[in-house]
Amino acid sequence: MKKSIVRAVLMLGAALAVLPALSIAAQAPAAPAAGAPGLRYEIWVELDPAGQMLAGKEEIVWTNPTKDTVPDMLLHLYWNAFKNEASAFMREAAAETMFGGSAAPEDEGWGWVDVTDIRLADGTDLKPAFQFVTPDGPDHPDDQTVARVLFPVPVRPGESVHLRIEFRSKVPRTVARSGYYRNSFFIGQWFPKPGVYEEGKGWNCHAYHQNSEFFADFADFTVHITVPRGYVVGSSGKAVDTRTDESAGTATTTFRQSMVHDFAWMTDPRYLRIERDFVADREVTPQEYKETADLLGLPPDEVRLPDVKMILLIAPEHRSQIERHFNALRAALKYYGLWYGPYPYETVTMVDPPFRTGSGGMEYPTLFTAGTQVLTSRDVQSPEMVIIHEFGHGYWYGLAANNEFEAAWLDEGFNTYSTTRVMAKAFGPGAFGFRFNGLPLDWFVRVPKVFDYETNRVAAINTVRYDPVTAWSWEFYNRGSYGANVYMRAATVLSTLENLLGEPVWSRIMRTYHMRYRFRHPTEADFAGVVNEIAGKDMTWFFDELLEETRAFDYGVAALTSVEVPVQVRGVFDRNGAREEWTEKKIEDLEAAEAKAPDEGRGKALYRTTVVLRRFGEARLAGDAQVEVLIRFKDGTTETRTWDGRDRWTRLVIVSPVEAESAQVDPRGIWLIDENLANNSRSADGLRRNVVKLMTQLLFTVQNILHFFGSWS
Repeated sequence: MKKSIVRAVLMLGAALAVLPALSIAAQAPAAPAAGAPGLRYEIWVELDPAGQMLAGKEEIVWTNPTKDTVPDMLLHLYWNAFKNEASAFMREAAAETMFGGSAAPEDEGWGWVDVTDIRLADGTDLKPAFQFVTPDGPDHPDDQTVARVLFPVPVRPGESVHLRIEFRSKVPRTVARSGYYRNSFFIGQWFPKPGVYEEGKGWNCHAYHQNSEFFADFADFTVHITVPRGYVVGSSGKAVDTRTDESAGTATTTFRQSMVHDFAWMTDPRYLRIERDFVADREVTPQEYKETADLLGLPPDEVRLPDVKMILLIAPEHRSQIERHFNALRAALKYYGLWYGPYPYETVTMVDPPFRTGSGGMEYPTLFTAGTQVLTSRDVQSPEMVIIHEFGHGYWYGLAANNEFEAAWLDEGFNTYSTTRVMAKAFGPGAFGFRFNGLPLDWFVRVPKVFDYETNRVAAINTVRYDPVTAWSWEFYNRGSYGANVYMRAATVLSTLENLLGEPVWSRIMRTYHMRYRFRHPTEADFAGVVNEIAGKDMTWFFDELLEETRAFDYGVAALTSVEVPVQVRGVFDRNGAREEWTEKKIEDLEAAEAKAPDEGRGKALYRTTVVLRRFGEARLAGDAQVEVLIRFKDGTTETRTWDGRDRWTRLVIVSPVEAESAQVDPRGIWLIDENLANNSRSADGLRRNVVKLMTQLLFTVQNILHFFGSWS
């Protein structure tokens, strides 16, 4: 999962700039403003590059938003996943069937986080009641990525608890999403972080699993980051102050950001830092605003976009790609903003991931990492695709903040779908990247271009039988099934739903869902509710069949015949009060007479066309959904019929004066999730166009090797 996550933290405020090493005097965060979230952080962190260590202090104020009385708190300690081979993460990596082997670092490259002190603001020591727990069951008893702290007095509804935590962390030598290489550091999931308290259920705080990502409450952050003087720092949030300590040789930058649920940062002494402005009135024309407002049925003022400060941190060897980075980010800000809602923060920071830190292609609120190479190609849309995709996570995981442990597709699938749309709109189809020893072979060989939705479909149809899309992230068959299902299959299902409902309805569904659940934690039921509401019909069956189950969707043409209707058939017939037998000889005489008759007196031939349709897969339609069948005749005319698709097969009979040429299921390509396009059409001579099947298999191979496994994010 190339979603090496990037969450940045910050350090040592103005009053602490004169303190040596890490004698950090933590102070209570300021009171929240009206309407602020019920969680506030202030964190002081200092990096020791030589020892690859972080030392930090953290203040957390949590207000109980429920009607429950809460006796404790569960905290994520994510870096303990990299502490030893007994963690859930490492054991799952070692058991991986698709990629093989363990992700464990070499000796002396382990990472960890130690909570050295935890107490209430009044000084009450909570460390004696601090213990590691395994909320996901006994499978990994030695995992230490979740800890429980018991309060001396339970927190009643509406009350707040104020914690002061001191911690020390060893930066891992690159396992997943965080790490260091020489003097480059990418720091994500680095601070003790509460889970999400769910009323009537308790703390939702899963262990750090190999496939899983994250889930946290929205909060206000103030983070003070101290690094050696001369190091470039990029972070979530907006920098509001920088102070240097000449005697210690350090610089401390303070970052602030409201209404985000995570924080990440990076630092490197070599990096270039470039700022540009996204000026909405230069990027979006009045006509585009009008078209968007009309499509969504909104007043023009509601679709206008704000200006945003764009910040790029990039390695010097990639400086030639600066404009490509900014062009891609402008496209992402524009189209995500127009389609789903305006970007709500003042800044967005994109990071060219530090070399060998395991942080490429990862997203955090207001900060993400891209991914590129020194030698690039114009036809291979990288880094553009990664930039657009990782920025887009700021909308789905960042704003409509689903639980990525339990419903990863609500982020990954939505964002893969959205990335496909933005890439098609802004850049068109792209080529696969072929490289040999770092040299792009597409410089010398022309590579076919495809749209992302095509490769998404190929991955989707080849993994449907492994797992439901909605499985919890660590319960998939392997990482291949996880990636193909929650990314590509989910995206293909969404594209199918778009085709089925039509662009106007679908556009309003997506906008309504995103804006309604901004700064909240939506579920699959919430999205399905918006679909049913805006579409005006119950689409529950669609989610049940195509997401919850492992049933292949496959409708096709089983047989097609088109034969001339005989002038007369053999047998005994009662007509006009008389009984007459038609023998083979009499029929031959009648046909001979017909043949000799002048054209104007000859009866017109009729043809009986029989089309047999089959539901080859187990998934089936419901509600008012229909599968279309297009019959083409030899004179160029066509006829469209529909079938509800619920039975295993049906037979259509059409009598017409023209012989049929072919029949095709789903001629408009609505059902992108259809497993086998090779059986969708058949000619009257019984032949299928097997080239379609062969191309599908070829695309699947290319997709998995060159696109899917190489760029999960």
